[in-house]
Formats: sequence, structure tokens, C-alpha cells
Amino acid sequence: MNLIKIFLKSFFLLRPRFLSTIVFLPLLYLIGWILAQPLLLLNFGKENLSLIGTIFTFLLFIFLIPYWFKVRWSIKNSWTTLGLNKNNFLQNIFDFSKGILFSIVLITLILIPVLQSNYITWIGSFSSDILLNSILLGLGIGIAEELIFRAWFLEELKMEYGIKIAIFTQALVFSLVHPVSNTSFRNIIGLRLGWFFLGILLSLVRIKDKGSLWKCIGIHGGLVCIWFFINHGLIKIADNTPSFLAGPFTQNVSNPIGSLVAIIILIFLCIFYSRKSNNGSIF
Repeated sequence: MNLIKIFLKSFFLLRPRFLSTIVFLPLLYLIGWILAQPLLLLNFGKENLSLIGTIFTFLLFIFLIPYWFKVRWSIKNSWTTLGLNKNNFLQNIFDFSKGILFSIVLITLILIPVLQSNYITWIGSFSSDILLNSILLGLGIGIAEELIFRAWFLEELKMEYGIKIAIFTQALVFSLVHPVSNTSFRNIIGLRLGWFFLGILLSLVRIKDKGSLWKCIGIHGGLVCIWFFINHGLIKIADNTPSFLAGPFTQNVSNPIGSLVAIIILIFLCIFYSRKSNNGSIF
């Protein structure tokens, strides 16, 4: 056990500091993938190993984050620094709920041009299984990605390089780590831009909320949950819908974050929240 602590401390204190920051998550993913391999002996399908490995990775991340901040920055209240227990329970629930409402309004605004066209068909099929999957997917992605990007990564970059570089860098990395396939170069650029401005917006929302992460989790989780739910039974968006209206299609489902309307709305919101934040405009 002492050898593990010595190794972790040496790794966390690598110089220059950004080396351990860059390698930290890929190393955890490698360990998570290795830990998932024995499950093949229990007849787990190979298609599920990636998800299980990702879950192991996130659990390792949760376990090691307090030690990371303690060793690198002498911070003991890491979960407060990351914004999870910045406020009391009821305030966190309220902020999370506001984030969900924010995501509903955002999706509605993005869908207005599509709703005014002939590319969308109402199906109206409801499934409790789809609803449950939507909620779990939204919570899982919302909590995991916000904790990694708008909490850990943003705080790490902020303490090392300052808030402006931190905001743009985490948004850039956030936009690049999402896999994109089976689409044109123009659509790839659209998706990357959408994720980039979403990353900036979420970081500005957290700054405006004085470090609390829960509204960001509500916004991000709500976007994922709501879009997954309405696309699996409620509506059908035609495959020939222009990408500037509904966003590029991946796996037969459009991603509205890459639409022209979404990018314009996100840019506007980024400017608005930048001016509303306590740090003044970053543009």
C-alpha cells in the first residue's frame, strides 16, 4: 500500500505539471480496461467491455481525486472545490432543476426551425424502458463529464494557468474527445464547434454560480436525456434533413448541438454569461 502511495505521489508531482494532467485520465482508462478483461471469462459480450471499462475508470477517478488535490495543491476539501457540496442539499437540487429547465428551453429553441419544416414526423410512442434509459444516460453522462471537464480539469487548469486559459482549454479538449464518424468534414466541424461553445457556456454557468456544479450537471444531463427520449419514440427526424437545421446524423440520430441554430444560440449565451460572470468579459 505504501508503494502505491509513493508511486501516486511521484506521478501527481511530475514536472512540468501538465504531464501528469495529460496522462492521468488515459492511464486510468487503461487500468479500467485491464480490470474489465476478466469479465470475458464470465461470458460478458465484448461490446459491453468498453462501457464496463469506462465505469471502472470513472470509479478510479472518484477514488483518486481527493488524493490528487491534496498532493498537488494541498487542498483537503476537494469536493467543495469541485462544486458538488458547495451549497446545501436543497440548493443543489434547486440548481439541478434550473439546469434541467434550461436544457428544455435550449432544445426547444434549437428545434424551432426543424418544427417549421416538413422534416419531422410525430410518432408519440411512449416506453417506460426508454424513459428509464434516458434518465440513467442523462445522469451518467451529465455527472461524469461535468465532474471531469467543468470541475477537475477546469480547476486544474485555472490554478496552473488562470481562468481564461482554463475555460478555453477545457472546452477545446471537451470538443475533441467526443468521437465522430460516418459524416462529412463540414459536419465534423459543426459538431466540434457546438461542443466547444457548450463547454465554454457550462464553465461560465459554473463561474456565475460561484463554483457550484449542479446547474451544469442539470443542463448537460438534461440535453442528453431529453434528446435521447424524444428521438426514441416521440418524433422521427427525416434522414435527409439538412445538417444546419437538425445537426449531423450519427447512428441514424441527429445531434442538434452541431446545427447552425445551436451554434449561434450557444455563442450568444456565452457572450451573455461572460458579461454576467463576476470575472467580467472573457472575449
